[in-house]
Amino acid sequence: MRIVCLFVTALLCAFVSAQAQVTVDLQALDNLPGAKPAPKHSTAQKTKPAPKHVAATKPRKPPQQEVTSKPAVAPETATATPTTPTALPTPQPQPPPATLPTAPPDTVAVAPIPPPPPPPQAAPPPPPPISEGATSAALTTNAGLRVTFGAGQTDLSPASAEAIRNVVQSASASDTTSFNVVAYAAGTPEDPSTARRLSLSRALAVRSALMADGVASSRIFVRALGATGGEDAPDRVDLAVMGGNAGSKSQPQ
Repeated sequence: MRIVCLFVTALLCAFVSAQAQVTVDLQALDNLPGAKPAPKHSTAQKTKPAPKHVAATKPRKPPQQEVTSKPAVAPETATATPTTPTALPTPQPQPPPATLPTAPPDTVAVAPIPPPPPPPQAAPPPPPPISEGATSAALTTNAGLRVTFGAGQTDLSPASAEAIRNVVQSASASDTTSFNVVAYAAGTPEDPSTARRLSLSRALAVRSALMADGVASSRIFVRALGATGGEDAPDRVDLAVMGGNAGSKSQPQ
């Protein structure tokens, strides 16, 4: 009996000295889907000491570690963005083939263009006042011609008109040839307007004779000076040819 007690005591001592160890693999738990990572200060394996009071007759089995596994969370599926196809250029319709004429075109008759109408002709100048009863006379001067009139008269005698025609024919036909007509009339200082109007009528009579002989009006220059003729004949018209082949001397005043 004593031997049995000693044997049991030795077994108890040996059992107490041996510690039951429970090993938990924390790394395996971390690898589970949805598990939280283990803290940094924890070790890969943690050993729990066995309880001090253990039954002598039957050792206790270490409790099984119950691990509640959570369903794995499927990773988010990347949403594929549909790619818009590149628009292709619309084919352009081909132009129809050119059609060449098989026959020459018809001849088109064009009506002749009528000639432009002739420009309107200027009205002929009025005839000069030539009178058979006029007492005017013409004298040739260095500058041209001097025509004297009777007192109060403005008409030209046929001889005076012929003398004016001769002057025009002897003058140069150049466009630079001009005719100066300066007319005078007797009068008084108290009535200068009457003498001026009379001298103007005489100047216009000589101008009409020049135009009747073919001289353009733009080449005739007329001045009516009235009773300012000086000591010469008071009733006169001095006709001077200027330019061209005419002399350079001025008409007498």
